[in-house]
Amino acid sequence: MRAVALTTSDRIAVITDQLGYFPCMDCHGDQATYSQPRILEEEHSDPLYYTDENGVVHEITFGERVPIADLLDSSRPGDLSSDLVARVGKSVRIRQYMEFNGLAPTDSVWVLLHGGGNIWCLNCHDEPDRDKLIKLNGEKLTFNQSHLLCGECHGPELHDWEQGIHGKTTGYWNLDLDREETSIRKLCVECHNPHAPAFPAMQALPPPVSRLPRRHAGTPGHADGAAQATARKHESPDHE
Repeated sequence: MRAVALTTSDRIAVITDQLGYFPCMDCHGDQATYSQPRILEEEHSDPLYYTDENGVVHEITFGERVPIADLLDSSRPGDLSSDLVARVGKSVRIRQYMEFNGLAPTDSVWVLLHGGGNIWCLNCHDEPDRDKLIKLNGEKLTFNQSHLLCGECHGPELHDWEQGIHGKTTGYWNLDLDREETSIRKLCVECHNPHAPAFPAMQALPPPVSRLPRRHAGTPGHADGAAQATARKHESPDHE
């Protein structure tokens, strides 16, 4: 069986040509920093927008805007979301930040919720060379290899992605038709925002109207149909 000629997307070209903010070293080359998780400020608190080749406008954020009151709240038992936000609030020292800047709990700030307050920018971005990503073992990656970085924490998803179960691949499912074209496996960050990877909640739309009879348990007519079938069985000449 012929293997698919699989390649990943050229993420660097997307960042350069469409987003327009690469290379990172243009700004970070001589910028001192530290690894303490903190409130996102300056240019990384504002979303960036770009229009893809299909005319769809995408929003790229470097974190999430969260009410200070949520960051101050203690986690509620059984509520994973509140626990995550509360842990982030402690990691960024939100109470001291609020008091120092004269803010109120009703105000909101930009924070990095990804990782639940356990990671920060420099856990993924190489400090000396911001044009590179860095793994836990110190290995540097390009932005075209970001899936290898994601896989350090999301191993099952990376395995499924490699097998084509998770994610998206363009090209032909029929390998005989894929001779002239290379299949492209989309990277994690082309569906997930790396700084806010959870998809936002969406309101479910009503189900489509069907003209077919409903045959599910608990629906009108189901019990009657079952009773009729039982009656027919007892009326059968073969029934003893």
